[in-house]
Amino acid sequence: MKVIDAHMHYGTDRNVAASTCVPYLVHGEPESVIRLLDEEEASHGILFPHDRRMSPPWDADYDKANAEIGVAALRYPDRIVGVARIDPTFGGDHTQALIDRYVGDWNCRGVKLVAGYDFYRPSDMRIMGPLLDKCEEYRLTVLMHSGDAPRDLPYLQAQAAKAYPKVTFQLAHIGMHTFLWEAILACQEYPNIVVDMSQAYPFDIMTFVKNVSADRLLYGSDVPYQSPAVEQMKLKVIGLSPEDQEKVFWRNAARIWGIDRTE
Repeated sequence: MKVIDAHMHYGTDRNVAASTCVPYLVHGEPESVIRLLDEEEASHGILFPHDRRMSPPWDADYDKANAEIGVAALRYPDRIVGVARIDPTFGGDHTQALIDRYVGDWNCRGVKLVAGYDFYRPSDMRIMGPLLDKCEEYRLTVLMHSGDAPRDLPYLQAQAAKAYPKVTFQLAHIGMHTFLWEAILACQEYPNIVVDMSQAYPFDIMTFVKNVSADRLLYGSDVPYQSPAVEQMKLKVIGLSPEDQEKVFWRNAARIWGIDRTE
């Protein structure tokens, strides 16, 4: 089975290293990403930084962390899809300048947002508008942490998708179980929303496929916080057809992230 991992954290942070399923992935070494992709038999990984560092050196706007993504993406462009972690509360001009630089310097292919960590509402277009303008301009995918109250909620994220129908939004974790049906309703309402199944219960995955479609679901491991072996096993034991397994494991990600997997 071919695999594209659509949800991978990466970078250097000793706080993360203390509680990880993949200890070798948290030291900022691009070769460690390739090692992990090979272990999970994945052709590509969608790679973005850990959330804001909890230990020095501080990196308020994630620029240093994004630089590590850039190094990895440039070293292995045939395996790693680089995604920038963005905090849009630093202002529209700053956000747009960062995105311009990342796209130009290392072919950034998307942005990762965690509204709860950075204290904004994803439905607030005063904050989100400048960022989403750039995502529309460069055709970047917006990957959002989803399923934690009060800010990272699918119904709030759906308002961004409604305002920017040409932008694709990937909501992580299918709503974290508690907000499963919010994620389902968001996908039913807005065709530019997809989800990844990292951390989701098998029940959540089955419920999503039955009420939306396997066409809107992506495999993601959420390394180093989760185990790729466990996340893959969920998809293998819930009774998906071989065709739907192919869609979830790699075809959907190849389409959403512009990865050439025509073989």
